Amino acid sequence: MQRLLLFLCIVFVVPSAYEATSLSGSVELDEFSFDKIVNKFDAALVKFDVAFPYGDKHDAFVALAKDAKDEHDLLIAEVGVKDYGEKDNEALAKKYGATKDNFPVVKLFLKGKKEPLSFDDSKEFSSDELRRFVRENTGLHLSLPGCVKSLDKLAVKFMKAKKEDRKELLKDADDTFQKLASKDAASGKIYKTIMEKIIEKGDDFVKTEHDRIKKLLSEKISDEKKKGMAIRINILQTFQLHKKTKGDKQEL
Repeated sequence: MQRLLLFLCIVFVVPSAYEATSLSGSVELDEFSFDKIVNKFDAALVKFDVAFPYGDKHDAFVALAKDAKDEHDLLIAEVGVKDYGEKDNEALAKKYGATKDNFPVVKLFLKGKKEPLSFDDSKEFSSDELRRFVRENTGLHLSLPGCVKSLDKLAVKFMKAKKEDRKELLKDADDTFQKLASKDAASGKIYKTIMEKIIEKGDDFVKTEHDRIKKLLSEKISDEKKKGMAIRINILQTFQLHKKTKGDKQEL
């Protein structure tokens, strides 16, 4: 009877755990496929974790993988590590500083870079922070709360334009702001205000405003105000994405 129960667990429980990962939008890698696949992408975000991961951190990674399914230059992948039997992928994980003592470990591999970048989860391991980590280091578009994809593209175009052309660009974009869905209207006002301020005060406004809001966020304010300021910071970061693009190639 015990053997039968064990067999049923293997048949039904293990596959369902596997499917939770394989159907999430991420790719499962091992020590044989790792280099072959990772090297084919401009950027690869890889999580080293236990063989059958679960919990809030894994859920955050899965949520990001689903959101990034249309980003063809970005690979989202997982390496499942076993500390029993043949200890599959243990050596591969150790190569990148990942062990069962610090799982999960997330690394961002960039084409042309010898060493991957490490995701710092000391603040928070969330899909938003993972998304921000990828955006800041690649320029790829992964929307943050409050951001609007069409306006993100406009922001990058605005920042790459000659300073004397920005007023005309903003004027031409007025129709875009007018046609925003109601749910994006508040964000649209922030994008437009930032552009107006950049025209008035110069590119340094983005950094000074970002620093000002970060300071305010460290003070005691209501959750509602904190949420609004966090959205403003997300949008401000979009105005810095042009620094991550290659030449005239638009990565959004």
